[in-house]
Amino acid sequence: MDINKAIRKQNKSYKRFMLIMCFIFFMFPAILYLSEKYNLFLMIYLFVLEFVILISVFSRLDRESLKYECMPGKLKITQGYFKTVYTINCEKVVYVHTEQREDESGLDIVMLTNSKFRNSNIKAVDNSFLKLHAYVSHEYIRIKQLHPENEFYYIIISKGGLHKEKLLLDIYKSCVKAKYSTDAIDCIKKWNI
Repeated sequence: MDINKAIRKQNKSYKRFMLIMCFIFFMFPAILYLSEKYNLFLMIYLFVLEFVILISVFSRLDRESLKYECMPGKLKITQGYFKTVYTINCEKVVYVHTEQREDESGLDIVMLTNSKFRNSNIKAVDNSFLKLHAYVSHEYIRIKQLHPENEFYYIIISKGGLHKEKLLLDIYKSCVKAKYSTDAIDCIKKWNI
């Protein structure tokens, strides 16, 4: 399947979800107003339903938002509704790995870099990260033995739906010096462009 076609289908699904949620959000108060039954229980129930609808809309908005820019030698990635921004030097990316999520069918992109230049969102590799990502841990130990003087940092891209697959393809085209895991290579091969 073509990645652009899959992204279009995902965007249509997202728009349908938002349209239905907006319809429900405005329909419930209209039904209460037209029924002219202003019971305290119904008002509280309506308030709780409206609050749950808003939470579901914002969580979906947060889960689906991923924007990135490919500049010569750099990648600027913005993920989530609250705009977590990563500016990555493509020369400094050492390793790229993808992991399937347990709760959803999506994937997470895990990147190891040896530079944190002006990025407060990029975190240093620590024991808790290595325990959570066993495959990356094995590769990190190998890379650390080759370059013991370097400090390594990690980035996890977990939001964006199918836009992550397209981002992975662009990472593959941009970060030429990086090593890719077999899972990442399989993900890249899956989409025909």
